[in-house]
Amino acid sequence: MDTAWNFLAGGAVLGVIASLWTYLKGFVWRAIGLLVRRVEIPTESAHEALTAFLIAHYKRSGNYDHVFGASWDYQRDGRYGLIPYEMFGNRALIFWNGWFPFFFSNQLERKASSTRAGSAANGSDMPGVAKIHSSLTFLRGTLDVEQLLRNACAARNHISWSVEQEQESKKNRFVIHYIPKRTDSDDDFSSGSDGLAWYQQGHYRLLAHTADQLGKARTANGPALENLIFPQRIKDLIREIELWRKSREWYLQKGIPWKRGWLLYGPPGTGKTALARAFAEDLNMPIYVYNLAEMTNHDLMKAWAEMQVNVPCIALLEDIDNVFHGRENIARKNMGMFPMMMPQKSDSDSNGDRPRGMMGPPLTFDCLLNCLDGVERADGIFTIVTTNDISKIDAALGQPRKLPDGSVEFISTRPGRVDKAVELGPMEPADKKRMASRILGAFEGEHLEMIAFIDRFPDLQETPAQFQERCAQIALRCFWKEQAIELAHRERHEPSRNGVR
Repeated sequence: MDTAWNFLAGGAVLGVIASLWTYLKGFVWRAIGLLVRRVEIPTESAHEALTAFLIAHYKRSGNYDHVFGASWDYQRDGRYGLIPYEMFGNRALIFWNGWFPFFFSNQLERKASSTRAGSAANGSDMPGVAKIHSSLTFLRGTLDVEQLLRNACAARNHISWSVEQEQESKKNRFVIHYIPKRTDSDDDFSSGSDGLAWYQQGHYRLLAHTADQLGKARTANGPALENLIFPQRIKDLIREIELWRKSREWYLQKGIPWKRGWLLYGPPGTGKTALARAFAEDLNMPIYVYNLAEMTNHDLMKAWAEMQVNVPCIALLEDIDNVFHGRENIARKNMGMFPMMMPQKSDSDSNGDRPRGMMGPPLTFDCLLNCLDGVERADGIFTIVTTNDISKIDAALGQPRKLPDGSVEFISTRPGRVDKAVELGPMEPADKKRMASRILGAFEGEHLEMIAFIDRFPDLQETPAQFQERCAQIALRCFWKEQAIELAHRERHEPSRNGVR
């Protein structure tokens, strides 16, 4: 009987506790809240900045769930391989602020409505990630979260923004960003909204490399521009970018927007893209390569705004004549893609971006002009537009301007968007001789023959790419001939496998 009464009494007590659990839980949390405080960080950008700052400046407990991985990426020596790393921010961590611990956690919330869309777009059964919520839990009075977040954002801005020349020379800012991203793998391991490559972000710990060892290899051991052969009139302009790069304060004092724009035009193979890349390499600036044919107005405005956190930088709009004829976007027609349906809201990710493989309305010319020279000034951006056919460029963007005597000057018809229109054409005889000397200088006979060929046909129209190939074929034949002679010499003088000479 006593057992039955005890059972009934226990059940009654449990029933009372269950009915009052909501109130009890609230009371307990209020009591705990007098000693412990929990602060949420609801944005991904703040989460990443905070993670990097905590890892760099606070001692952390070694007892946590490690997350390791590897990503394919370029190395500065030209090789392409797997880069191992440890990633922070996806698991809970315990840090120490002096003698006091605090708890940093991250929760990946999944949006139920994105399950089907995420599976279709990503080719997997996993639903798309909606948001990242970080939280800091600590004893009251032991951590100043406001100051912590200010310091974290200041540290991230310091990495992204330009700093003094002495400090700038110590870090490698030359990174190539492709917009839109070229492959699915770029989604996880490329630049974030802060403009930094993934290996430059503080929430990755590289296991076998340093950040300076990663990224696109340089095209030359010395200055990249010295390896490009252009007429003197072009070389005289090259210094303009370097002066612009170092003259931010002068522009501000004069009230002139700290930005420039060039239009490089000429037939294929004249070095337009090579010139843009050489600028970025030599001046240690990131370069953003835009594929306008695959972009909508929203895509371009979002990417252009994100690029501004990584200034000074170069924005490269390649082959714009393949996208716009005048003001008409003809790219979709060339791809055989006629009016497309705009993705539904449920088909987009948390940032409003389109899933890969879906295309919205084509980019408009007015949107492009607004990004280049709209209400919001894009300070710190040097825009380079390339085209093979200058006749297809609308004057509102910028074309070469003719003087009364009919000569063409570099100032464009629309400064502010395109300040200079620079023609890159066939090589001049003097420049051909310089290139021939560089490629064929080690082969005296062939070098002299090429000089004679240039003098015999001074009016032969060849682009740098064409003449370089002409010289390269001769140099390769000479090189392989030397290799064959050297191999035959070694075979005659080295012992055979049987030890007989």
